[in-house]
Amino acid sequence: MSEVQLYYNCETTVKHKKRRIFIELVGIALILLAIVMPRIMALDRFVTPDEHKWLSRSANFYFALGQRDFASTFQKGHPGVTTMWAGVAGFLAKYPEYRGSGLGQIGPSQLNYYLRNIAQISPLEILVASRYFIVFGNAFVLILGYFYARRLIGTPAAILGFLLIAFDPFHIALTRILHTDASLSSLLLLSTLAFISYLHRRNIIDLIISGAAAGLGCLTKSPGLIIIPTVGFITLLDFARTFSTQNEISLSQRIWGYLWPLMAWGSVALLAFVLLWPAMWVAPQQTLASVFGEAQQYAEEGHGTPIFFNGTIIESGDLGIEFFYFYPLTYLWRITPVVLFGLLGAIIGFIKKRKPLDRAETRTTVFSLLMFVLIFTIVMTLGTKKFDRYLLPVYAPLDMIAAIGWVTLVHWLVEKAHRSELRYGYYLIYVAIIGFQMFWSLNTFPYYLSYYNPLMGGSKKAPEVMLIGWGEGIDQAARYLNNKPNAEKIHVDSWYFEGSFSYFYNPTYELFPNADYAVVYANQWQRLIPRELHDYLSGKSPEHTIWINDIEYVRIYKIR
Repeated sequence: MSEVQLYYNCETTVKHKKRRIFIELVGIALILLAIVMPRIMALDRFVTPDEHKWLSRSANFYFALGQRDFASTFQKGHPGVTTMWAGVAGFLAKYPEYRGSGLGQIGPSQLNYYLRNIAQISPLEILVASRYFIVFGNAFVLILGYFYARRLIGTPAAILGFLLIAFDPFHIALTRILHTDASLSSLLLLSTLAFISYLHRRNIIDLIISGAAAGLGCLTKSPGLIIIPTVGFITLLDFARTFSTQNEISLSQRIWGYLWPLMAWGSVALLAFVLLWPAMWVAPQQTLASVFGEAQQYAEEGHGTPIFFNGTIIESGDLGIEFFYFYPLTYLWRITPVVLFGLLGAIIGFIKKRKPLDRAETRTTVFSLLMFVLIFTIVMTLGTKKFDRYLLPVYAPLDMIAAIGWVTLVHWLVEKAHRSELRYGYYLIYVAIIGFQMFWSLNTFPYYLSYYNPLMGGSKKAPEVMLIGWGEGIDQAARYLNNKPNAEKIHVDSWYFEGSFSYFYNPTYELFPNADYAVVYANQWQRLIPRELHDYLSGKSPEHTIWINDIEYVRIYKIR
């Protein structure tokens, strides 16, 4: 080879390397922007019924840290520790003086009263600040997950997969509130991907990151423990895959080669669990007993109030055949058509071994993610208490698999057509896929929970099947009543007054029938609760109704 040819070959290699780095940097920037932007806008719009509890627990957690009362950092058996750390960050940003308030361990009502009347700060300000930390925390974990996905399934599928996650309406909705399900979802995805990467590359950093994410997932919510059998199964799968290629190594050495990483992974997970939860420093046995006890209680006792599912009001513990298909059906209602068709493409591509599913690494990754989805769904199904959001951790892995399905389809189109015609055309296909995913999510901004799959009947059909509403629209009801003359003298009965309503409402709470107005929510008339109020309002016309995305969420009745 001449010096001239060598020079041009080196120059071409450098150009290709620079182009690859540029594409990767653009991909990371796009993913980060796509994750953050739809989640960070209008964080002060509405409040879910559970967030006032998590803000109160965060306040207690923060106060306990300030008083070195580490045992009191146990607030709930969920355990919700990462959520409370985000809440603590919100207090540090908006009201750091709270640690010296002297209030001790208090409930949501006492906290709201203190913040409004003594500290002269709106609880909503602190909640919004805490939500920012939830958004950026999830974004950081997902970006780490993207790096692993890029190694395992290739850059195009990884970029597309994480953009599908970024614009998944159900995922957006839950990753912008002070709650546990979203952080659990992101951490379990990272732990799974990092562990698969470790098995392929035997990089100890991957093992540490996977273990740390697993420990943080368990700190977030007790179902995070499901990562343990998942990692065990993935390990067995890899052991079986490599068994015939390691004949020169003894069986005992091969077993030890898989056993010590599991022990190290578990040690890192346990270390993260202990270090970030001060209650574990002083009362580990009592803390763990409370966590497992509450998890068992939730699994066995179910809901305190009836639920509505598939057109039926179901009393606590009375799930029949619905027990088995609750989560598969709610998943179909919550995903987008883009993801559904991508999953179908992945099934075909997996069976026919089409690119990129012809690569062993990609196939192993898909199979491992499917095992996580299956194990998690089965365990959640066995529990008596059921909400659609409990299944959130399976959405991101399935979004990734759907992306692989779409990449498979695009490769097939390129092979079938003339490459010159599709030189840039396949980029347009990817843009269209992302565009449709964006449309389904951003069309419901900022009430992303109001999205329902149009292929299942969409928002018009959903109230006949799904339990509707988790606080969206109550903010509008509060603003409507705030604009009434002499609003400060109005007394209102609202099912979610303390949780969602009080963050936006000036007047006073009063029980029916002594209230001036009754604010009735969608899932109340779905479940006919409370019966006395429902019977009284039967046949009466509301003064005002609130609709979001073609769903009636709130009825406001003037009752005296």
